[in-house]
Amino acid sequence: MPFSSPPANDVSERGLRVSDGHDAIAFGEEFGDLVALAARVADTPFAWIAFAEGDAPARVVARFGVDAGLDPQLLALPGTLDAEVPRLTVADAREDACFAGATLVAAYPGIRFLHAQVLLGENGSAIGTLAVADRQPRPSCGRDTLQALDRLAALGERLVERHALQRRNRIATQIMQAGFSAMIITDEDGQVTLANRAAELLFGMRGRRMRGMPVELLFPSQLQVDPVAASAWLHAADVDAALGRAPQARLRAFGPNGDVRTLEASRCTWQLGRGQGKAIILRDITDDLAQQATLRQLALYDALTGLPNRTALVETLTSHLEATDAPLSLALLGIDNFKTINDTLGHAAGDSVLQTTASRLRLALPASAHVGRFGGDEFGVLFAGIPDDEVGAHLDRMLLVVGEPMDVAGSPIHLEASVGVAVRAELNTEDSLPSASELIARADLALYKAKARGGRQWCRYDLGMRREVIERRMLEIELRRAFARGEFELHYQPQIDLASGLTFGAEALLRWRHPERGLLPPAAFLDVLAGSALANDVGRWIIRQACRDAASWPDVGGRPVAISINLFPGQVHETDLGEDVDAALLETGLAPERIELEITETIALNPDDNASRALAALRRRGVKLSFDDFGTGFASLSMLQRFPIDRVKIDRSFVRDMLDNRGDAAIVRSIVLISRNMELHVTAEGVENHAQAALLRGLGCNAAQGFLYSPALAPRAFDKWLAAQASDPVRAPWLAPEPQDG
Repeated sequence: MPFSSPPANDVSERGLRVSDGHDAIAFGEEFGDLVALAARVADTPFAWIAFAEGDAPARVVARFGVDAGLDPQLLALPGTLDAEVPRLTVADAREDACFAGATLVAAYPGIRFLHAQVLLGENGSAIGTLAVADRQPRPSCGRDTLQALDRLAALGERLVERHALQRRNRIATQIMQAGFSAMIITDEDGQVTLANRAAELLFGMRGRRMRGMPVELLFPSQLQVDPVAASAWLHAADVDAALGRAPQARLRAFGPNGDVRTLEASRCTWQLGRGQGKAIILRDITDDLAQQATLRQLALYDALTGLPNRTALVETLTSHLEATDAPLSLALLGIDNFKTINDTLGHAAGDSVLQTTASRLRLALPASAHVGRFGGDEFGVLFAGIPDDEVGAHLDRMLLVVGEPMDVAGSPIHLEASVGVAVRAELNTEDSLPSASELIARADLALYKAKARGGRQWCRYDLGMRREVIERRMLEIELRRAFARGEFELHYQPQIDLASGLTFGAEALLRWRHPERGLLPPAAFLDVLAGSALANDVGRWIIRQACRDAASWPDVGGRPVAISINLFPGQVHETDLGEDVDAALLETGLAPERIELEITETIALNPDDNASRALAALRRRGVKLSFDDFGTGFASLSMLQRFPIDRVKIDRSFVRDMLDNRGDAAIVRSIVLISRNMELHVTAEGVENHAQAALLRGLGCNAAQGFLYSPALAPRAFDKWLAAQASDPVRAPWLAPEPQDG
């Protein structure tokens, strides 16, 4: 094999040069003695030996009779020797064409005779070359000389192996003492023979004290999770590698401060005479395990309430579903109108409410129940092993304890909650296995239904709920298609001034002209539309179309007719409502004073400073605001103070029965009185007869709308109706005296 490398630094002695080998195998003077002996055996003036360690370039490590400056030529001279061509003998290099250009032949020292042979390593590969040379040609070395050179080559191979072993031992010792990991060396009897500095720090004792100690004393049996397995691992032969297993174990030991440390242990063994030696490498993972436990705590437990979180509860639910066929029920509890608590009392109060609720649920439920926080104001309860017909009593108990009064930041609070429950027995089918996600989805649907029914109750899942969801999704798809095809239209219901009997405005009401089912009222689709992503686009279209239609209406009694437009919640909280109204006014030329925007309780109960500012800005530009369906839900006087309202509308449910129901009459009377005291106008909806109109007028109600005057009319019909009122308003039928019976 060709050798090439830069010359090394040399030391001269008796015509002998030996490199110091700082960056490779540290060869000693014995290699110098070896090449001197080779020169003497072969009776030649020159001899040298070269080695290549691993992938490093070959270099001359010792030479006899030759200067170090000739090392590159010495490496090149033997040519392509390797394990397959182990010897080369050249009788006269000047006569051999292969050496015609060789400097050592043509010039100093004028080599003529050359004999070189390969040195082989442990794996049979070529690791170097031993060569002798003479200025005089000769036919061969002779048989005895060749045998002597073979023995010298073998000696060189053993010297290289010895130096490589010494080097590996030095490296191993340096690594062991470097302190990267604690390391203990034991003999075939399991006694400690050596411990590095890291091991001394780990166990809190000096290495000489550990020397000769049985290794199991470092790992007391009373500390181990499985003492028998730990002892077996410490003394077992290393057969793991042969079996494809990692030779690792987890051991426990006393630390330097007497604390118990958990160690990850790895081992390797080697033949030591007739026995085996063993190295045990230790890594302290105590802090890692503590950190993992902390992370698991954070991952599986809710920081606010200390309850298991959704992930933990789902894991528990899944394990129960897979492990047993025992009765299993999942209940989801949601606090009704929890957002109002956050918005009125602050988030700190809301957090306190959640913490108290969590504590009450834990105390009220049986020990076998698993309680967790699902997120937000929702809690999950897993009833394991409790018969399905007994779960209802626990749900009643949940609602009762949650509804008990509590004091938060000095304010008394009365909570109300809804619960949805799904049972495992209804999940079992022949073609599928019960799944946690399906049980959760069913409980969630049941919770939604309980809230839709007014809250303060629990509801069990039934198949009809799933059908409702599917139908709702299909309706959403139909609504999107209807809007794209222009199937929506606006109808207008007149609004009448009760004092004068004149029409002063009209409410725009959405209708859907379905291609197959005909004209559909809002009750058939409006709730689904309001909760869909389409609502804001439809609301924007309603504003534009209502303004276009109103721009052509004539005055009635010398007074322009206003248009009243219902808003979807998303228009107030998610869009730039002011920009949409301004665009409609600019397009139609309608005066801002002719628009009245109606907000609902859903909007009012979701306070938003940006929304309040947007509504206030519209009102400053002349746009009127009204509160629709006041009194039907949780809306209070504070809502009237928070929003810049001009008008309150009394819901038809109170007007319908106010003549016969003293409670409804009292509500109507109170709303009118409060509104007048706050200088607000009042409009009553659903007025159907003269008696209702007369009572409202007597109470001081300003306006009314309903079938007494007109149902909602299509644009052309409303135009004709309005034209008749504009031409002769005093002849309106509701102004004529009502005929008397008898």
